[in-house]
Amino acid sequence: MVAKVPGCLRVATSGPFLVSASSVVSSPQWQDLASSVALAGLEALWHAPIGIAFVDTELRYLRINKALEEMNGVPAEAHLGRKIHEVLPADVEATKAIIRRVEHVLSTGHPLENIEVEWESASSPPELRFSRTSYYPVRKGSAILGACVYVEDLRAQRRAELQRDELLERERHARAEAEAAAQRLFILAEASHVFAEASADPRSVVNAVVRMVATIIDGACALFLLSEGGEEVVPVAAFHADPAARLELEALVERAGHPVSEGLTGMVVRTGQSLCLPRVIPEELLAALPPAHRAYAERFTPRTLILVPLRVHGRILGTLQVSREDPERPFGATDQVFLEELADRAGLAIQNARLLAREKEARAEAETERARLHALVTQAPAAIAIMRGPDFVFEFTNPLYDKVAGRTGLVGKPLREALPELFQQPGQVEVLNRVLRTGAPFVGHEYPVALDRRGDGALEEAFLNLVYQPLHDAQGRVDGLLTHAVDVTELVRARQRAEALELQARRQAEFEQQLIGIVSHDLRNPVSAILMSAQMLLKQDGLGARAFRGASRILSSAERASRLIADLLDFTQARLGGGIRIQRRPASFHELTRQVLEESQAAWPERDLQLSQSGDGAGEWDPDRLGQVVTNLVTNALRYSPEGTPVRVSTRASEEAVLLEVHNLGRPIPPELLPHIFEAMKRGAQDVERSGRSVGLGLYIVRQIVEAHGGTVSVRSSEAEGTTFSVLVPRRA
Repeated sequence: MVAKVPGCLRVATSGPFLVSASSVVSSPQWQDLASSVALAGLEALWHAPIGIAFVDTELRYLRINKALEEMNGVPAEAHLGRKIHEVLPADVEATKAIIRRVEHVLSTGHPLENIEVEWESASSPPELRFSRTSYYPVRKGSAILGACVYVEDLRAQRRAELQRDELLERERHARAEAEAAAQRLFILAEASHVFAEASADPRSVVNAVVRMVATIIDGACALFLLSEGGEEVVPVAAFHADPAARLELEALVERAGHPVSEGLTGMVVRTGQSLCLPRVIPEELLAALPPAHRAYAERFTPRTLILVPLRVHGRILGTLQVSREDPERPFGATDQVFLEELADRAGLAIQNARLLAREKEARAEAETERARLHALVTQAPAAIAIMRGPDFVFEFTNPLYDKVAGRTGLVGKPLREALPELFQQPGQVEVLNRVLRTGAPFVGHEYPVALDRRGDGALEEAFLNLVYQPLHDAQGRVDGLLTHAVDVTELVRARQRAEALELQARRQAEFEQQLIGIVSHDLRNPVSAILMSAQMLLKQDGLGARAFRGASRILSSAERASRLIADLLDFTQARLGGGIRIQRRPASFHELTRQVLEESQAAWPERDLQLSQSGDGAGEWDPDRLGQVVTNLVTNALRYSPEGTPVRVSTRASEEAVLLEVHNLGRPIPPELLPHIFEAMKRGAQDVERSGRSVGLGLYIVRQIVEAHGGTVSVRSSEAEGTTFSVLVPRRA
């Protein structure tokens, strides 16, 4: 490697930047020498626009870079191995001076720096060169191996100096014109420099423009820009060489702009033409200014004025305005041309600054969106991964994807290495290849996949709501896939368990209903025989008291069994037959209710049954079925209310329907039971008479009969009001 010390270059005998001697000559002497003059650490500088050459102690070129090759006008091959005077013109004083300086460095070991020289290249024809040259000894240990020459091309600087000299020469002949030209060149050059430094910030650009121009002209400068909509001209920056006037002028900038239709600035914007007023008439100027600017103009009245448009690629951005209060120093045409040139540069700088600011904002927004998207994808309640190329190399996975896969560290791995078990399952990889080949997304609902989540080779079945979305490169070609998956394994298994339980319950219910229907149907005939036999026994004369009591009990039990069988048959028909069938015919709801209460009163002589009726009870119903409804509700009220309390029954007819209400003062129905009171096999209270007919079908059959009539049934129950069942049935279907 190379180590640099003040005044010389030291080199090592090895390193990545050694100069190959074979590029010079093939002798071993040259190979040893070339390997000693390595340029380790200077490789980057070697390709800079600065000429660099290495010469040995005999002034032969060992290596030369492209920049110096072009300056000398001779290819590198014509340098290597040749002495300086063999390459450059030998009889030229500049060449001799170069040789003397190199020899001085080689003999003394001291560098010569920053020497400006004028010399001719070796090209044909020769070209005059101006450069700043430095010479440094190259050492190995204490021995000087050669010299390093650095040449900085000063042609551009010299041309500028020649232009300056030419301007100075012209100044001697026409001082006024030369001064103006010098000022323009200086300001434009300075403006270019300032604009370049401030180009990243529009505000810095406009402030730099007005400050520079105002200082040079020893007056005021203001810059106006069009609003985004183009309706207004807005002052954005101003500067005055006079500090007192500067404060008021800057305050003017803080005020709102004025419409494009007003003022001199508006006229320049509308016409796109510059306006030069060498001598301003104050009264006319005040009349032409917008109202917001008049107070300043009255105090600091401009005596000479120029306004030029700020134009970029033919589009006007605003105006640049300069003025002076000294009537003895009027602006002229030369000043206008200069200001137009400056305005063009300022407009371009402003536009570039705007574009850079927008680009910066866009990049910031893009970075914010990228971070937001990354956070969203990382925290998304779904497994997300990105795979690229035909081998499906993982480019990104979020934590949930790692959890679903049962492993981490997938990024950078191909699919075969990351999830090898997928290649053992038919169709899994084929789906990915099809999406990559066709560009058509794949959507899988409850898609089955087996994963080795524990890493022991045992596969776990999982179900995923899955999407494989193709990703495209800049040319529109599919080069990858985005995977979006939601693990629904637990939902699928829960549904499967629920479906199995539902199927089992349905089969069990169907079996129970069929069994009830079969049993109730088969019991009807023997119960009917028992009932008929008991009735016949009771009609026989001379039946003893003991036999009479036994036959009566048989008859009562047979009647209860018959009613129970009837309820079971109704239940079976309602469940398996699609509802209880009814046969409508004209009947009076009031009359059938009255008959049921008379029968109930005979069966319950000790209870108080109260009936109230109103309206016309005529309609078309199935009177037998509605009688069954009234019987079930009244019997239910008698059973679940204390003795000594009344059971009130009312039927009230309206124009379209009849309302039946059955009320008792028994214990209220528990609130948790109320929503299920009309379901099969539900009891109305905890203390049902175990000897009574109650299998929980009475209220279920009531609802089925009422709904078969197109009506409704409901119940309300509380400790204070008791329990009331309400049935509302329409008069006709």
